Amino acid sequence: MRKGEKEAKVGVKSERAIVKFINRKGRFRRQFIQCLKNLGIPMQGKISAKRNNMKTDIFIEGGSLRIGVSIKSSTKTSFHQLDRRKLEKWKEDLGMPEEIFKILKKAILRVAKNPKNYFIRSEKEREIIREFLAQNIREIINEIFTQRETELQLLLINDIKNSTLYLFRMEDVINFLIRDIENNITFSSKGIIKLGNFITVQRKGGDSSKIRIPKTCWKHPGNQLQFKFSPLKFVNHMKKYNCLNFQSIKIRCVKKCLF
Repeated sequence: MRKGEKEAKVGVKSERAIVKFINRKGRFRRQFIQCLKNLGIPMQGKISAKRNNMKTDIFIEGGSLRIGVSIKSSTKTSFHQLDRRKLEKWKEDLGMPEEIFKILKKAILRVAKNPKNYFIRSEKEREIIREFLAQNIREIINEIFTQRETELQLLLINDIKNSTLYLFRMEDVINFLIRDIENNITFSSKGIIKLGNFITVQRKGGDSSKIRIPKTCWKHPGNQLQFKFSPLKFVNHMKKYNCLNFQSIKIRCVKKCLF
């Protein structure tokens, strides 16, 4: 099983486990309700949860209130896929100038030809990309975390190794990340774009041998723009510097359900 497939499988199991605990485990449900209250999200009556298939992974309902939750599950501080889509979609959504589109398309195809190639190569191109991203960073961060789903109010990070769930208000997370990225758009040694300390941008990759389209063809599904996020690096930063209000729940049975 490839890395991306394994991460996706763990993510689905995590979502199912959390829905099950909210619906069936009274103690966990009470802890969860208290965490929501401490975050300023008061739920009335007995809450229930169900899975969803959009950016919102699960919905939690209680009384007249329904909130969406995005769940990120991880076992280590590596970067995981947050968003992927065709570059044409970003061009449409952001009003991307043709010059920016051409630079990013060229970079994606360059890495498709040889994964060892630099993504954004020249200093001139890096400066152009940096300026464009800085001008559009609020819309980009909102889009990759929520895709305009108005009910999506909670980010839940599942630290599988340490059997702990961390809960954040999505609005707080987005505002923090925008501040973190301001004047902090850099490039790795391979030219991968680094948005602040917790997000990277690169070619999607995942060139499965089952796909018959050559990976150097623009229509290949690996030739998408991919945003990656390190949920545990983000959590560790929050714990160390206490930047945001967050809540945590120790729950060992989540780990047992994932392996």
